[in-house]
Amino acid sequence: MINLILVVGLGGAIGAIARYLTGIWMLTILPNKPFISTLIVNFIGSALIGFFYLISSVLDIKDSIRLLFVVGFLGSLTTFSTFSYEFVTMINQKNYLLAMTYILLNLSLSGMVVYIILKFARN
Repeated sequence: MINLILVVGLGGAIGAIARYLTGIWMLTILPNKPFISTLIVNFIGSALIGFFYLISSVLDIKDSIRLLFVVGFLGSLTTFSTFSYEFVTMINQKNYLLAMTYILLNLSLSGMVVYIILKFARN
């Protein structure tokens, strides 16, 4: 168990560094557009999680590799990749109402809680 925790931690450290460096890199290219780095890591993370699950449907990938890459690296790089994968899974299962509700709740509740916290913090 401790080995798996360390594997997740290692992947998380690498993902956090990758996100940080992406942010720095994008600010040198587009200094007035910090949100672009978030868009990029969300896009890359979503592509990588899709690619990983495509490969894992063909190959027998060890659980420790999945934990390192998906939970650790992608979880630290972006949680949006998991969100995207879960949404597509719902669509593939023809759970359209659930998929739309999932998107609506994730975006609205997340945005709302940030707004409320910032509003209270400013008062």
